[in-house]
Amino acid sequence: MPQLVDRAMMESVFPPERLVTLEGGKLPAELHESARSVLTGVGLPDDRSSFFVIDGALFEGETPNRFRRCAELRHFSDYKDMPEGWENWLVIGEIFEDVVALNPVSGMVYCLPDGEPGTYPINQSLDSFVYFTYLLELERPNYDFTVSDEIPDSEGVAVSLRERMIRADPLPFEGVEPAWSEEFDWEDEDAPRMPAWDLVLSNVYESIG
Repeated sequence: MPQLVDRAMMESVFPPERLVTLEGGKLPAELHESARSVLTGVGLPDDRSSFFVIDGALFEGETPNRFRRCAELRHFSDYKDMPEGWENWLVIGEIFEDVVALNPVSGMVYCLPDGEPGTYPINQSLDSFVYFTYLLELERPNYDFTVSDEIPDSEGVAVSLRERMIRADPLPFEGVEPAWSEEFDWEDEDAPRMPAWDLVLSNVYESIG
């Protein structure tokens, strides 16, 4: 499958110095080749204004440029009935305080919701995960009042973004109603927690600033 995002695309929306790449020799030996390509050649955005916040362990401590494993998470012992081998997943960052982790063997990206010990997949690959961050940054002038004086149609932007994301990677949205759905009430007390990417898109829908 062709790669969705490359370094030039990311540099068109993020400053080059805010894209973190890692040396191949410092990456886990078992890392999926697609994820390795993204981490060595494309980079993860390290931009505080984006919805994704890269994990600080990549820059701090005695061993910088090393991913934390999920076994190092503070509340690791609270997690039960998790997928086999999840303790070896790589922590790459957070979306709204939910941990984002990469299964190095399969290459899939998972979310570990804050305060709810469990997990669900949010991208089929690190490539599509990073592509989603690219799309969100590309459209930022159309939903973020901190960079634009006028936002004519943030609702339309959110709808369009969701459609483009689904075409690239339908996995995060399978069986999930969008935040703006009239058929499902996300505010209902019995409603499940909104998945990470739809929570991001709900912020786009409402516009931010």
